[in-house]
Formats: sequence, C-alpha cells, structure tokens
Amino acid sequence: MQAERKQIIRYSLDFDIDNINTYAGYKGDLIVKITTKDMHAVTAIRRFAHDLNIKEVVIKQNPHLLEYEIFCVTPDKEVYHLKTENVLDEIHDKHPLKDVWDNSKRN
Repeated sequence: MQAERKQIIRYSLDFDIDNINTYAGYKGDLIVKITTKDMHAVTAIRRFAHDLNIKEVVIKQNPHLLEYEIFCVTPDKEVYHLKTENVLDEIHDKHPLKDVWDNSKRN
C-alpha cells in the first residue's frame, strides 16, 4: 500500500469515523473512502490529505443519513496503462486482427 494512503488511514483513526474503505478506481487511481458524521473530522482529514499533495480530495454529503464521505484519490505508480493510443497501435502492429467474415486483416 502506498505511504500516502497509510498516512491518511492512520490519521483518520484518531477521529470518530464510521467506516474506511480502500479500493482501486478507474484508470488505476487508488481511493481511500472515509465515512463520518463529524464535521470537524472532515475538515481535519481534508486538510491533512491536501498537505500530503495527493491527486484529489472529494467530500460528499449525504443529507438523508447525516454523514459525510471523504474520497482521497492517489495515482497508482505501478499500473500498466493499456488505454494509450501508442500502446494499442503497437499491439495491433504485432498482432493484426483478422475479420472472420471477409478474411481480411484490419490495421
């Protein structure tokens, strides 16, 4: 686990929190989701996360449950990015796709 995520989790445990989840998001971003009802915890965790210079901090308020969700997003430095065009072009050059309907190769 990344050092930034560990620091955010450790810091959050000093407050009255309801839940902590970690998971991977779209494009390899790593997310720490903290759920709390304490507004003081929200501002302190947000400030701490910004001091770590992470990618993004998002606060979501759920008015029906009277709770806040804090999303701390960090990029994963070990992710293999397949969605870049250069990588896809290289793959298609090495392994051209064959259309089974007309026996032609697609570039």
